[in-house]
Amino acid sequence: MDTTKIEALIHRNPRSVVLAAIAAVGAPWVVGNYLKFLALGKSGLSPLGPLGWIIAVTLTAFGRETVSTAEYEKASIKERWLETPVERRGARPLTGWHCVPHRQIDRMPTDEIAKRLKAIFEKHVAANPNLVQTTLSPHEKTVPGMIIHPDIPSPHKDAIQGLREIAHIHPIDHSLHVILSPADSKTAIDLGWAERHPLSGVSRFLPLPSGYLLVYAPRDEEELEVVERILVASMGYMTASRSVA
Repeated sequence: MDTTKIEALIHRNPRSVVLAAIAAVGAPWVVGNYLKFLALGKSGLSPLGPLGWIIAVTLTAFGRETVSTAEYEKASIKERWLETPVERRGARPLTGWHCVPHRQIDRMPTDEIAKRLKAIFEKHVAANPNLVQTTLSPHEKTVPGMIIHPDIPSPHKDAIQGLREIAHIHPIDHSLHVILSPADSKTAIDLGWAERHPLSGVSRFLPLPSGYLLVYAPRDEEELEVVERILVASMGYMTASRSVA
């Protein structure tokens, strides 16, 4: 096609030409971003395929930063369940670009530590049959979730907004999502053990309280012990109990 014909085409179809140019430039980003979404593993959006990715990208636009803690000081609930742990060593793990699913993407634990974490989760479910039980995670919809026992009324707004789910483990990276009290959320984030979900506390239309946190995967015995204490603190807060076994 000679230059004259190209100029005539652009003149007659400027909108089509612009859209084609945008598509040509944006296609590599779209493909790359979709592959990054898939690499985060299964989630409630996974069965939707490309539509799930579009939803994830859209939700990410509404996310916020994840490590500030000033808001927790203003909360009406002042109680603590988490004994102040030591500061976590090293930098925080990186998390994926997408806020759904919310996953860490480096500094993974060994298979042995991952097995121990799962065993700890199951141990506390078995030891507290009157407080908690497991079911399909109301948030993830692909993994077991620890929830408040049906016989226990929701003790606070966080339990209602959090769909009564206490915690779940992500099989791909072995991080956890938990809900902590405001004071415990501040401690866990400030000492480097967790970060807030980007959508937590963003809108009343999203059932994620501000204490909905990603707890980083433990890397050794010391970190495993702290993560267990965080899990127990979440169980105590969400069931309003001081006798979690």
